[in-house]
Amino acid sequence: MKKLKYASIISFLFLCSCSVINPILTEEEKEKFVLKGDKVLYEGEVVGVFGPMEYEYSNGKFQKEISVVQKSFYYDEMTVKIAHFLSIRFPKSKIEVKVPRDDQLDRF
Repeated sequence: MKKLKYASIISFLFLCSCSVINPILTEEEKEKFVLKGDKVLYEGEVVGVFGPMEYEYSNGKFQKEISVVQKSFYYDEMTVKIAHFLSIRFPKSKIEVKVPRDDQLDRF
């Protein structure tokens, strides 16, 4: 009985984590995003600004990293949406979405 209880808890946690790790934007949601210059807009409102891009070299391969600073001060649902949208637009790039609090810490 204990094993079944633990298996249920682990299964529940796995399902919850998968929904966060693998977000799915509907076509309707994707259409709400627009890239304009160095800005990411959602329903016409700026939700993020592109930061410096990086080219990393590791294990004989180059990887492009795209950084966006989110306008919200906290990690939230929009953070995940921005990351997923950008991963669709730039499928071969590593995507990084920073919240301003994190961005400030990187400056020191």
